[in-house]
Amino acid sequence: MVAANPLGWFVERRGALIERVTPGTAAAVELARLSDEAVLVQTRAASSRVGVPFAVLALGGYGAGRLLPGSDIDLLIVSAGSSRDLDPLVRSVLYPLWDAGLAVGHQIRTPKDQVRAVREDLTVATSFLTARFLAGDAQLAHRVIGSVFTRLARDRRSLLERITARERPGSPYLLEPDLKDGAGGQRDIDELVWRAALALGKPAHSPALLVEAGLLAGQEAELLASAQDAVTAARWAIHRGGGRARNTLFVTDESDLPLDASATQRALEAVNHTLLDVRDRAAGRRAMPETPLTFDDLVGLARAETSGLDTLERAVYAGRLEHAVPRFRETMTLRRPALSHRFTVGAHSLRVLTALSDGPTVARDMLPALVIAALTHDLGKREPGPGHAPRGSGSAAAAAMRFGLPGRAGADAAKLVREHLLLSEVATTRDLADENVVLAAAARIGSVSLIEPLFALTAADMRATGPDVWTPWRATLVAELADKLSVALSPDVDGAGIVRAAKATREGARTAALSRGASRAVLAFIEQAPLRYLARRDAGQVLRDALLVQSIAGPGAPGRFALGITSGPAEGTWVIDVITRDRPGLFATISGALTLSGLDTLAAEAQTGAAGIALDTFTVGSATRAPASTETWRTVERILAAALTSRYDIDTRLAERRKHYPGPTRVEQPVIRVGATGRFTTTVRVEASDRMGLLHDLARACQAAGLDIQRAVITTRGERADDVFELTDRDGAPPTAAILTETLVPLLEQAATAR
Repeated sequence: MVAANPLGWFVERRGALIERVTPGTAAAVELARLSDEAVLVQTRAASSRVGVPFAVLALGGYGAGRLLPGSDIDLLIVSAGSSRDLDPLVRSVLYPLWDAGLAVGHQIRTPKDQVRAVREDLTVATSFLTARFLAGDAQLAHRVIGSVFTRLARDRRSLLERITARERPGSPYLLEPDLKDGAGGQRDIDELVWRAALALGKPAHSPALLVEAGLLAGQEAELLASAQDAVTAARWAIHRGGGRARNTLFVTDESDLPLDASATQRALEAVNHTLLDVRDRAAGRRAMPETPLTFDDLVGLARAETSGLDTLERAVYAGRLEHAVPRFRETMTLRRPALSHRFTVGAHSLRVLTALSDGPTVARDMLPALVIAALTHDLGKREPGPGHAPRGSGSAAAAAMRFGLPGRAGADAAKLVREHLLLSEVATTRDLADENVVLAAAARIGSVSLIEPLFALTAADMRATGPDVWTPWRATLVAELADKLSVALSPDVDGAGIVRAAKATREGARTAALSRGASRAVLAFIEQAPLRYLARRDAGQVLRDALLVQSIAGPGAPGRFALGITSGPAEGTWVIDVITRDRPGLFATISGALTLSGLDTLAAEAQTGAAGIALDTFTVGSATRAPASTETWRTVERILAAALTSRYDIDTRLAERRKHYPGPTRVEQPVIRVGATGRFTTTVRVEASDRMGLLHDLARACQAAGLDIQRAVITTRGERADDVFELTDRDGAPPTAAILTETLVPLLEQAATAR
């Protein structure tokens, strides 16, 4: 028979408290007091069986009088007795807490050992700076506290240096911040408490004691108290919601849990900057200037990279940008979570500004407009909802005027802000070989002088958004579009440069084919190739494809195919052409074979000639750390040969392979958008949690809906896929609205969420 836990009453009251209380500092204090009661009851129960003096102290956050549902109960037992002497106390206090499922951090030391420990270990020292007597011999506890603080006073300078040098990961402006150890989180508040304890020479439980030390103003102390309440409330909600050991605020928590993410973000900002100010005061450094930032200041800080970003953030917090961009400080804590974005609106904008120094150079006369556009490009997000780019253009023009820049700079900055999404959206969702697409984009820009700064702004925006956004492949697509826009807006070609380039490619391929006595089939392929295909290749590539088509034409065994592999447009990419007889599901079969060969598809294009010969082109990169090799291409050829002759079930093999690879850590609901319909195709965009074989499954969904994929652009951002397809029906016409909404979208949703 298992004995009942003597702390059953505590467990019951603790659970009720966690569920009913309003999260915040008051709740954390109440939970700490309840825990004190439990420790005291068990200590008294064991006192008669412990024959030596002892003292029990609370340390860390518990010592400061605050506990969260998932926090450790940190205890120190001080005694000169042996482990045998103290065994009844350990069994009475610690065992019931462990049996109750609580995390208890504990140390048993002699007074001398504790003095030695705080000198050798920073964590031990900082946890003792909030020490609080709980039970046992009060005089012993106070002697130990006095001895330890005498030792700490001698080491105060080196201890402060080590505290200042501690790691503060992340940023207070992350959309998914670490509320405990990250910049602006609980550890930063703790540091202010530690500094107060070292300044006063006794344990401290609140940063407000720094007012006595002359390092903190009363108004700052009130701000910190409010910030502590907000951070504690958010962490309490996360712990109570099932994430007991988690201290990261996820974007999804904002809707799933009863917490105020915006208030939490403001709290992190306040704690971060208050700590930096206190550090400056303690070190005798001069306070940050309060004068408004000039345009030259802005440019100088932007070029200073990391140090410039830190200074910019502090300057914005101090209000030094408000004269030129009113209410910009508010955007520093404005949360607008979006795909791949990692920072708040204002913090992202400052990172775009500093990212300009690593990007392409622009003409000197366009630099002012580019700088203003980088700073203001997302100001339209002050209002929720789509259309932030045009909404922010007026703010850009006004900022340029307030900085005293020429009128043209304001007009150009406004245009850059209005169109700052244009290059990325067109490059990744539209056919760049379609002259109408390029000319429509060129008409929106209007001036060739804006292409260079718009490209620089696009690159900086993507690099600042998050990792894996400005990939070599995406950079190649955007650069290709920028080049075509330059041609389209050049006065000497009058917008016809794309057509001329395609015709020149055809002529070059024809000349090369005739010089080697090519067959009629090869010449026919070159003559019949559409402009959208020719615009993407040079003459040599077109002739190579024509020869591949010739090799597969005519009678032959089922599943016969030809494979062409060349280097891709970006480092680490390759272009794979697969020539075979067309059949339903061919695109899905090829994409699945490439996945099973260890390759990631970055883009794809499918074409079918008059003789029923398909030429599917895939731009790929390695899906593993190892680069693609000759063995990779052998594997592609082997799997394709088996799949095209129905000797290899791609779906089954993918399902088997997925068992050995972890899926995404968080599966999110897919977002499917039906976009523009052109003369031949309709664009469909699928944003979903990425996983092995996702492209294959989406292609199968298109096949099941009776649609053919003409072109695909595949983008992966961390664990999120963003795939764009250009689709036709089996007759080569755009699919009807009914097929798209009633058939395709449900199939895509099912494919995107299948595990």
